[in-house]
Formats: sequence, C-alpha cells, structure tokens
Amino acid sequence: MHTLHNADPRRLGPFLMLARLGETDSGVRLLGRRVGGGPAVEVTLVRAALADDQRLRARLRRDVAASRAAAGRWVRPVEDAELDAAVPWVAHAYVPAVPLAEAVRAAPQGLAEPGVRVLGAALAEALERVHSAGMVHGGISADAVLVAGDGPRLTGFHHARLPRQGAHGGRAGGGADGEGAGGGRGDAYDSDTGRFAGPAPFLSPEQARGRAPVPASDVFSLAAVLAHAASGRPPFGDDAPPQVLYRIAAEPPDLGPLSAPLAEILTGCLDKDPAGRPDAAALRAALGGPDPAAPPPPPRLPSAVVARLAREAAQVLVLEEPVAADQPAAVPPGARGEPAADGEVFPGDEMFTAPTQGEGQGRAHPVADPPSARTTAASRRALLTTAAAGAAGLLAGGGAVAGWVAGRGGLSALTAPGPARRPSARPELRPPAGTAPLARWRFDLTDATSVPPLVWRNRLAIITNAQEAVALDLRTGRPSWRRDDLGTDATPEPISRELALVAVGGRLTAFNARDGHQRWVESTYSGSGLTFRTMLSVDADGRRAYFTATGAGGDDPPAHVVAYDTRTRRERWRTRLPAAYGHDIGAFPTRRSLIGMGYRGGEVELISLRLSDGHQEWRRRFAGVGTGDKVGISPTRGLLYAAHGATLRAVDIDSGRQRWSLDINGYASTKSPLGHPVVRQGPGGKGDVLYVSDGTKLVYAVDPDRGTELWRSALPDDTVWKATPTLSVSDSGRTVLAAAAAGVFALDARTGGVRWRFQESGGELLDGYYVYPAGSSAVIAHGAAVFMLPVE
Repeated sequence: MHTLHNADPRRLGPFLMLARLGETDSGVRLLGRRVGGGPAVEVTLVRAALADDQRLRARLRRDVAASRAAAGRWVRPVEDAELDAAVPWVAHAYVPAVPLAEAVRAAPQGLAEPGVRVLGAALAEALERVHSAGMVHGGISADAVLVAGDGPRLTGFHHARLPRQGAHGGRAGGGADGEGAGGGRGDAYDSDTGRFAGPAPFLSPEQARGRAPVPASDVFSLAAVLAHAASGRPPFGDDAPPQVLYRIAAEPPDLGPLSAPLAEILTGCLDKDPAGRPDAAALRAALGGPDPAAPPPPPRLPSAVVARLAREAAQVLVLEEPVAADQPAAVPPGARGEPAADGEVFPGDEMFTAPTQGEGQGRAHPVADPPSARTTAASRRALLTTAAAGAAGLLAGGGAVAGWVAGRGGLSALTAPGPARRPSARPELRPPAGTAPLARWRFDLTDATSVPPLVWRNRLAIITNAQEAVALDLRTGRPSWRRDDLGTDATPEPISRELALVAVGGRLTAFNARDGHQRWVESTYSGSGLTFRTMLSVDADGRRAYFTATGAGGDDPPAHVVAYDTRTRRERWRTRLPAAYGHDIGAFPTRRSLIGMGYRGGEVELISLRLSDGHQEWRRRFAGVGTGDKVGISPTRGLLYAAHGATLRAVDIDSGRQRWSLDINGYASTKSPLGHPVVRQGPGGKGDVLYVSDGTKLVYAVDPDRGTELWRSALPDDTVWKATPTLSVSDSGRTVLAAAAAGVFALDARTGGVRWRFQESGGELLDGYYVYPAGSSAVIAHGAAVFMLPVE
C-alpha cells in the first residue's frame, strides 16, 4: 500500500481515494471510501493511455457483468463502475487479501491440508454460483484466487463466458467436446489478446487443445490450483507452456506428498474427460465444505501472510481517519516559517557539515536546526495507528487472523466505521515490528532533488531542483504554484514575511513565497567589480544575505565574502578571503559573527568575521584535520568533530588541542570510513548525543563530551551500494533517521534498535533518500518523488 501519486485522482464517482494499492499493465489499483462513510473499496482505474482501447473496455464490462451475476460471499461484490467514462473504472468491495500464489510462496512445502480443504470448499461454492448463473469462469488460477482472513475470493471474471441465447443448465460453454453453441474452436484463447485465458499450469485439457471451456473445465482448474496450494508446485509443472500443455492433455498429474484422501478427490477432478469429473457441488461436499448457509471455518495461513493481512487492515484504519482541518503542518529544519524578530537569540548549538575539498559543494549544509513548531493536541489518527496495528501484532502464528476478525465483529469491522473501530483510551497493543508508517502524501517532481525544502508559514514546502521550483501544500501535497525559472540546486532563504531569496543562474532573485511571483532580480549590485558565485546563508531576520563573489584580474581572481542588504539592495561590506580558500567554504551566522570554514595547506581552518562590518576577528587552523575529513562544529561546546577514516576525534576550537579520539569501529571485522558526525538533543532532552555512520551500514551513538560509545546498530540494508547512510534526528530526539539506498530507517535513539524501514520502491536504486525532520514528521525526497512521512 502506497501513498497516492500527484497524478492520481482524489475522487472517482462517489468515492474518495485514500491510497495506491498497486499497478497492473492496464491500470492502477486505488483504495477508496464512499463519501459520507461506508466500507472501503478497491478501485481499478484504467491507464489514460489505454482509455480508448475498446477491447479493454469490453473485458471490463465482462468482468463487471460476471461478478454481479456470481455475487456471493466468496466473490467480491461490485460496488460501482463507470465503464463509459473518459477513463473507465470499477470499484469492488475492499478486502485485505493476498494472491494465493503469494501465500504458497510463503510456504514452499505447501499449505496445511486442512486449510487447503477450507479454501477448496469455499471456491467450489463460488463455482456453484457461477455455473448456476449459466456462466463458465474459464480462467481459474493461483493468481485469480485471493486469500483473505476469513476465506478466499474468486476474481479474474474478465475471462468468463457469459450466458448466451439458448444456454441452459450452466452449459454455456457447449458440450463436453468443447464445441459450444457459439461454434468454433480456439475459444480457449482470449479473443482480445490472442493468448490463453489463464496461466498454462492451470488450464484444462480441453483448453490446452484450444477448445472452449465448460463448467467441468473450471473444476479441473480448481483442482490444479488446490494441488499447487497443498504441495507448493502445480501438478503438471510450471516450465515452458508447450511442455506443460502436453502433460495436461496426455499425462497423469504429479500430486507429490498429498494425503491419500485429498489426492483421491483431486485425481477425480483432474480426469482428462470432462464427463468424468464431479461438479462443483460434489467437490464442495467431498472437501468437507459446510452448507452454503453455514458459517465457514477459518483458513489456516502462513504466519507471514497473516502478518501482512493484519498490517493492511491496520493501514486502512489509519487512512480512513482524516487529518483535522485545523491541525498545524510540520516545518522541516533549516526553513523558517516566519522571520525571526529583531534581537532574537540564534539557537545555541548550530552545527554544520563542511564540504570536502574537491567535492564541488558550494555551501555548508546545516545538520542541526532550531526545533520547529509542534502541536500538543492528541491525534486520533495516531491512536488508530496504535490500536489497529497493535492488534496486528498479536498475529504471530498461524491463522489467528480469522479469530481476530471475528472478535472485531467480522471482516467488515476492519474497514467499516462504527463503535467496533474506536480505539481504546489506553491501548495496550503495539504495531508489528518493522511496520513502516504510511506517507501522508506523495508528489512527483520533473527532476530529482537533494536540497532541504523551505517551509513558508507552516503552509507550503517550497522544493527546488535544477528544473523548477514547486510549492506544495503541507496538508495535501498538492502544488500551490510551480515555476521553471526558479530552478536551482539550492534552498530558498526567507528574507521577509512574504519574500524568499534564491540564487538562479548567478543572479539573486527574490520571489513571493505565497504565489511564486518574482519581485526583483539583482545581477549587478552596488559593489561593482565583483561577480556573484555562491550563496552562503541569510541572517535570522532575513535582513542580510551572505555569499561569495569573485573579483577581477588574472586567471585566479580573489574571492570575497559579501554581506548584502536585502531591504536596500546594497552591499554592506566585503571581506577578501585567503587565497588558498578559493570558493570551497561553508559559513553560517551566529549572533555577532559569521563563522566560515575553509581549507588552507591541506588543513581545515576556521575564520570569524564580525557581522557589523566584516572585520576578521580570528583565524584558526587544526593540525591533523584535513581536506578529506568529515567535519562538524558545535559552537556551544567549542568543539570541532572530525571523522578521518574509521577514527572520530574532538578538537577544542580555542586551543586546537585534541579533546578525545575514538577508533569507533576498531573492533569491527571490516573497517569502513565514517560519514559526517551529527550532534542532536538526546531522547528525553537529557543531554546531546553525537551520531555517526559508516559504509557497512553501522550507526553509532557517542557521548559528544567524553567520546565513549553508547551503542551501535546494524541497518538491515539489502542493497550492494556502500555509500554511508546520512543521519538526522527527530525534533523530540527519540528517533534517529538513517537514509540509505535501501530506504529510510528509523532507530530508537535510546537503544539503537531498528523500528522500521520506509521504502517506496523495492530493489537496488541509484537514487538516494534525503530526510528533513519536521516535528513528529519528515519530508523525504527520493529521486523525483517527495513524501510527507510521520516518523513518531
């Protein structure tokens, strides 16, 4: 289950869309709920590019007509459909379920025989209804059967052969020889696609010979599905279709380890002659199925399937709970919703990461920021998450999901509003381990982004990349405005209540953050003779912007730091940088100084410039801290932290002396270079903690004053990429967020235990994840996709 893409509709007919369930070659599966309440629905929306495909529309009509005709407890009812719409869609009642083929993969030796009998009896009951309606399903397979907590659901009715004029007694497909009233051979093929109506391992002999299916064909296919479920493999193999079809037509089935009674039942159903097979009612009775009016026994399912069904049910409960309209939106770090008032004290521990010389980084990236505004109101959505997902946590073994469903008032209680769904005031249950939260929204940009967003007035997240700037509504993820002339790989900086400043194409551009309208562009400021190069930072009140600029003369013109007044649009001062610095410098303002970090003679050097006039107050070099080190500064402690290879050091800024040194992975089997150190408030507000990671996907917590290791944690990274995870911490200090190619991992800041992993797309992807904490949530960028994810 995934968040909606920005191109997905938010409403179809009477349904509001809540999430994206998946995709097929021809459409998108969405989770929805009827406006005004009611059970959840699964909506299949045809891809816009295929909306004019009349064959596809015909298949949808066939599916809807057959599903309605065969309606029963083992067939998902059609809630609504618009088949003549510009882009057609169909809504079925939503049931947390997995394809039977997936359930079998979770139990390679096959499902337990009692569970197979329960599934088989229910599916035989569904076939009774299909055949009594004068239809033949014609496409039963392990993928056409969904397994839910209370039993199976038969799908795939787009293959069904609907009743024809003169059809009687469920013999719509014709006689036993496959020559139906409609005439012709080759009816085993889908006339729309020219392919077989179902996967080769589950076709009947008559279909394998290219003839039309009859009711007995459905019985044969169902028996093949049950044999597959009980043994873990199809009875006629699953290799190349020609070989499989030959075995179906000419060889006996291989039923493997099935018990003698079940093998006898299925052997009769797998008779080559349709006339020798039992009908669906006889098969149901032979499997021990109850009378259709009696309540069904629960199926027995693998634990992995039970856990997934429970998680999906919990996720639906969370999604159906709307966010209150007056709930404040979260603010990512490094982004000021409102300019600071005059005289406001800059946060005490502003730590930044210095760019490594030669990496091409133009500015320092903040890694510690003032806590954002947060709401203290309790969220019913969060309570639903705990209560519903916590119930799922009980489902650790076997088929307990059916008992859970029954205890909550039946399967509909999972997805229907009512008293049974109200969370307990004191929830005692917890979510299943490893269950990631659902993103509140997703938006797809035109190009990847890797810079922090600017959050304006807690309403908009302004996100930039090389192609465009987009302002997203923090509540919905919908674009408020977008401009392609503000595209840049830098975060816009607020300079007033309405304006933000960004460098685009070597020029300073001020724009209205509310609507994106450009207010002014500065290409030649009053300090003539300098050419703008790189934006460094902006004062807390937005009055001054600091950037580097290049003077004239020679092949290597001198570099300067410039203070620029954003109100008068004039240069306030300029200070020439040491020649060795070049433009490879990072800087941020404190209350009285602009602290910059550069490299001189292969060593790190700090420089302090007075904010009032740019006068150089001091410069300090640090022996042994070089250009290849990952460096961070904690002004309140007066410490510089440097990660060199596998060694982490703390150096006193005033004296230049080493405070402590830690060979942090010295007793690991394989040493790996460390990433940038990050100092944040610890859990419970009791002191700060230094966090660092390495290329083997280990995350370490270290006491920042004494240099003692507090804990280490290994991320369950299943990719081959060896890049060091990027670390950040939630505003509460309780959760450490590690971003890697394998996704975003949430770790308990007290113990280092991994709570969950968020990964929108599986597999090994080159695009990394970037995380920007925002209160109890985080803005996450992955390639061109942006998410708002609750993390606590």
